[in-house]
Amino acid sequence: MQMEANREQKTEFLMEIAEAPTTRLEAELAFRYLYRHLEEGLKRGVELNVLDVGSGLGEVAMRFAALGHKVTMLEPQACLLQTAEERAWQQLPDKVSAMRFLNERIENLEACLQDDFNLVICHETIEYVDDPLKALNIITRVLRPRGILSLVFLNRYGLVMEKVISEGNVKEAMEAFDMEEFPTRLHHGHGHLYSDTEMMALLDPLGYNLEGQYGLLVFSDFIDCSLFDEGQCYKGMLELEERAGQEPHLKGIGKFIQLICSKA
Repeated sequence: MQMEANREQKTEFLMEIAEAPTTRLEAELAFRYLYRHLEEGLKRGVELNVLDVGSGLGEVAMRFAALGHKVTMLEPQACLLQTAEERAWQQLPDKVSAMRFLNERIENLEACLQDDFNLVICHETIEYVDDPLKALNIITRVLRPRGILSLVFLNRYGLVMEKVISEGNVKEAMEAFDMEEFPTRLHHGHGHLYSDTEMMALLDPLGYNLEGQYGLLVFSDFIDCSLFDEGQCYKGMLELEERAGQEPHLKGIGKFIQLICSKA
């Protein structure tokens, strides 16, 4: 009974995160930045075969499916994947035939799927795998030469800002400069913590070139998120975040970092 209750609590927590207004905002920002790097090729008629690792509810992946591209969602949490598939049938019934929904971990990808991709989306996932370098190696093997990797991860310096501004905890803010893991209700209670330069140190030996770097949610964690339900406020916040996420003096303190890289 206790195990069942814990499972239900976990499912409720995962859905709460996935449905949060800031999650919707983050997904839209990440898609906009990524699309800029793909737009020229798409105008030439390039067809994408997209892998979304840790796809959640498919907020980003379904945008590409709506554009007519093949999409594979890889998600270890069955409750999220099931909801994503249900929404795909509701929102994109004519596109579902080009979509796959796999309830697997990244570590098992090559065993369950023989395919390669020219776009891999890995948003808020690399922090929560047991071995990030192993996961990046797997992604690299299934990504075609000159393919694009979009990587979003919790930003070390964004966490420093959160500890000071939201929590007023100077001690934990100082610790965040150097700690290797951060506490979380996900992934056994801890996740891996990186700065942009630390993540690039993992990617460089794998043969990636950095095409773009952005900050996601520079301000949104510090305001009343319920306001996002109001159309005009959401639009205004989206415009502000999109501008701030590109500004050299601001993007480094976003809650998340987005790295868009091409494989050599």
